[in-house]
Amino acid sequence: MKRRGGVALALAIIGVSLSMSAASTGTPAATPAVPADEKIYYNSCMDGLEQILPGDYYACRARYYFQNGHNRLGLSELEEAAYWASKDAQYALGLIYFNGDMKDLPANHPLALAWFALAAERNDAPHQQAYAIARAKSSDGEIQASEPLLKKMKLKYGDKVAGVRAMRRFNHEIAPLEDAANSGGIAYIRGYSPFPEDANTVVTQLHAEADKAFQGLIGTVTVGPLQVR
Repeated sequence: MKRRGGVALALAIIGVSLSMSAASTGTPAATPAVPADEKIYYNSCMDGLEQILPGDYYACRARYYFQNGHNRLGLSELEEAAYWASKDAQYALGLIYFNGDMKDLPANHPLALAWFALAAERNDAPHQQAYAIARAKSSDGEIQASEPLLKKMKLKYGDKVAGVRAMRRFNHEIAPLEDAANSGGIAYIRGYSPFPEDANTVVTQLHAEADKAFQGLIGTVTVGPLQVR
């Protein structure tokens, strides 16, 4: 099965990134729009992944809306991906609010800093670098204003809440597929493949995608009672 869309696409959702030149000059910079051959269509976002890996699913939906000029809808879907612990989505939200170069989405440096801080929770170098650059380009007042925002946002988007939420959703939804795999059965996930496939193959691929989505998360959260919606 060829994976279409997902969290790996989040860095290109809004067509901006921290380029190498930006890293050297300390300035988050805009890059050209996503190439036409990478265009996402609505049905490219695999509906079957919404329940299993919602961070991937909503990141794909966000990219679709941004590419079609629906920035507010894209922002909403990106926030939903962030709710499901997508660090790439949180990073993209930081870029949106730091650069302020998208129509109808003005710059907000304190909010951008909070999103960058959340994206950097798992200590991966690119997100940490983005956070450091953003702080260096912000005023003391903006940095101070970001602190209460971050404290509040951690209760919804931080790994100790959102990460647990996403892992529990994945574990709950993958369980019947694993049962099918153990019994030599087949599995079908709408949009993920055009026809039913060997359940073991599907489960293996989903676990590989989950490993990428949750990289750096295991061992950093405390698992306790938490309602999964």
